[in-house]
Amino acid sequence: MIIYPSSVSTPASGVALIDFGKDAFARLELELTCDCVRNIEVCIGEVFTNGRLNRAPGDYRCFKSFQLQLRPGRHIYQIEIPPHQAPNPALPKLYPPKEAGGEIAPFRYVEITGYEGEIIARQMAVFAPFNDQAASFKCSDERLNRIWEFCKYSIKATSAFGMYIDGERERLPYEGDAYINQLGHFCCDCDYSMARRTIDYLFKYPTWPTEWSLIMIPVVFEYYLYSDDIESFEGWKPRLCEKLCLDRIGDDGLLLNNGKDIVDWPAGERDGYELGKINLVPNCYLYHALTLLGENEKAALLKNNIRQKFFRNGLFIDSTDSRHNSLHGNMFAVRFGIAEPAEYPLILKFIRSKGMSCSVYGAQFLLEACYQGGAVDYALELMTSGGLRSWMNMLKCGSTITMEAWDDSFKPNQDWNHAWGAAPANIIPRELFGIKPLKPGFEVFQFKPQMGSLQSAQLRHPTPHGPIEIEMNRKEIRLSLPGGTVAQVELPGQPVQMKTHSEVFEWNIKSSVRKGRVDKSCVCAEY
Repeated sequence: MIIYPSSVSTPASGVALIDFGKDAFARLELELTCDCVRNIEVCIGEVFTNGRLNRAPGDYRCFKSFQLQLRPGRHIYQIEIPPHQAPNPALPKLYPPKEAGGEIAPFRYVEITGYEGEIIARQMAVFAPFNDQAASFKCSDERLNRIWEFCKYSIKATSAFGMYIDGERERLPYEGDAYINQLGHFCCDCDYSMARRTIDYLFKYPTWPTEWSLIMIPVVFEYYLYSDDIESFEGWKPRLCEKLCLDRIGDDGLLLNNGKDIVDWPAGERDGYELGKINLVPNCYLYHALTLLGENEKAALLKNNIRQKFFRNGLFIDSTDSRHNSLHGNMFAVRFGIAEPAEYPLILKFIRSKGMSCSVYGAQFLLEACYQGGAVDYALELMTSGGLRSWMNMLKCGSTITMEAWDDSFKPNQDWNHAWGAAPANIIPRELFGIKPLKPGFEVFQFKPQMGSLQSAQLRHPTPHGPIEIEMNRKEIRLSLPGGTVAQVELPGQPVQMKTHSEVFEWNIKSSVRKGRVDKSCVCAEY
């Protein structure tokens, strides 16, 4: 995709600053005119500081400088980006698609020094196919609107390599990244091919953390629920038991730590979690994986063992060697169903006391736990916060793609293009609006809105049958369904209702009176 500058300025004599508006994995093409042979400097980067392109942004934040020799006359110059250098060359990595025409780098800004004259600059951005109109969101809180667009663009911008990568530093898929990335992608577009390629890749090249092995089970199940791709699912399913780490189960049925338990990443984002011989968090993942696989007896036994070993005085401890209560232990216990609903009030009170003391990866599960536990307004507070650990801080730093960490201070070698930091792209549709497929391909889906303190909200959500469209305010909810789908509607104080596409349903929230009318026009055209 060719992108032209949003602005061109002159911050200093002989210096032209070009801003393309957003960071993108791209090449740079310049059209310049010169009356003689001349050498100029061309720099690209993504960090902007004190009115100039930051020449020393640190580690894997992009800055690259090129010496370009101009020829007499008007010419088009392709800036040749050197090959990407990963920190561990022994690991496999992904390469730009052939259509990119060469190496690409993430950049938003260009500085040209030593040239005076007309500049035509083109950012040759690389994106996988992405339907920008497939999903939309708008609500009464402008901060949340900005965060949605920020996260949605992050899903698109990091698609350049045809799979879900962990960012510029390594350019390879990880299971934990893929879980958040694919959910965001599913909520923003109705293309499941990138997720399928990523899952195939991760079965071939699995990574090392305990939780990353276990999370492959929900990755595969969520893929099937959204896509209805039974052929791929049946091909992967026999291999899922390999991901359960059953060779590490101790005599008490709990998963033992072999040094690969990760809890959260980077290590400084674990809220002081005390790792031990048997850790709560990976056992919560294991319980969730067993329930998805239908191993109900094993799951029930594991849950009982977890509660006996880790539940103390209304909260969950980190490990069998510890008495420490962390945010992570308690949010994962809620999210994965180890905690009982009667225990939520005390646990959620503890969770609220911790704030966002987890990484951008952990934020996915923290927000899910908040919605599951009924802390709806607190979830909104976390998503719209302006603190250091927030999406608003990423925007304040000048990033247009979600970062690997909340701030450079938390991970000095972080890159600024990690879609695992884009949790609101899926949290808003899946939790705030409560849209989740219950049968493959959205044959049946859940609609369980929790708008909290928002005054109004609108959502367009893609499905294989066409879009789901929702409008909500403090008095009414309007839901439109595509043909071939059934909605399981769950509203506070009302019985669960099953609704089909042949009716537009409106609920008067205040009086709990439902109104329904036949309206065939609400059947949306299939993609």
